[in-house]
Amino acid sequence: MEQIPGADAAYRKIYPSCRNVSIKDFLHDIRYILIFYIMGDILTTVFALETGSGYEANFIISGILGDYGMHSVVLLKMFFLSFCFLDYIFLRTRGFPGIWDLTRYSISIFGFLVVINNLLVINGAGSPLYAFLCGL
Repeated sequence: MEQIPGADAAYRKIYPSCRNVSIKDFLHDIRYILIFYIMGDILTTVFALETGSGYEANFIISGILGDYGMHSVVLLKMFFLSFCFLDYIFLRTRGFPGIWDLTRYSISIFGFLVVINNLLVINGAGSPLYAFLCGL
């Protein structure tokens, strides 16, 4: 068996049943999640909170932000990414790539909507996502 350099080699040594799972492929698959849900949400949320043009509407995240500061959002996103990686491994090794595609596209679309919502809040237009969810 050929040695694979880098993180993939260490990963496959620990989890030999995941031979068809690659970290590079995972990062390629989640590129839109990284852009919208991770980076876009963090940047727009931090900008809105720092400038006073918005607030965190999610009471759980708001409490965590109040207790632990802005860096806690990054840690929560990293925890979410690790959960996505476990989901990726589970679905790829069991032969459900369609469910993985549905999951990653859904998270990407949700991230896009959250960024648009945050930008509208920053510009003073209110939160259409909040209005939709609360039926206003």
